[in-house]
Amino acid sequence: MKIERLSLGQFLLFFNASYLKDITLNKENLIQLVKELLAKFQNLLLLNGFYKVKVYVHQRIGIFLHILQMEEFEYGESVDFRIVVYLDEKIYFKTRDYFILPKDVSVYFDYTYFYCDVDDISDIMSVIEFGSFVYGRELDMVRKKWQKI
Repeated sequence: MKIERLSLGQFLLFFNASYLKDITLNKENLIQLVKELLAKFQNLLLLNGFYKVKVYVHQRIGIFLHILQMEEFEYGESVDFRIVVYLDEKIYFKTRDYFILPKDVSVYFDYTYFYCDVDDISDIMSVIEFGSFVYGRELDMVRKKWQKI
């Protein structure tokens, strides 16, 4: 698990694939799992109000949550979520080290980082410490600038 606070009321959370081992990947199951996880960490994150939660999931990697506070409630510790699940979104691995990426796969470069589809990396856990994951809006922005190697 990884928690990153981007700003007041905005977080990125990552839960590894072990949280997915006992569920079928569909929207209903993921929404229920995310609600349970957020309830568990509500006090730690000091969540209060209405939040939009974007959920990106990959069976071998885990769950990425982008949490954005839309409204703060004035009463108590009440919290409500609008959860949006993206099941079929692409997730790429981003690294500065070209040589850790597998041979004979599509690799992209944006003059700073190398990118590879996580589905093309057979043992993602062996390279995870040498980079990070890119998905959603960030991936869309990067795709506009990169070139295939």
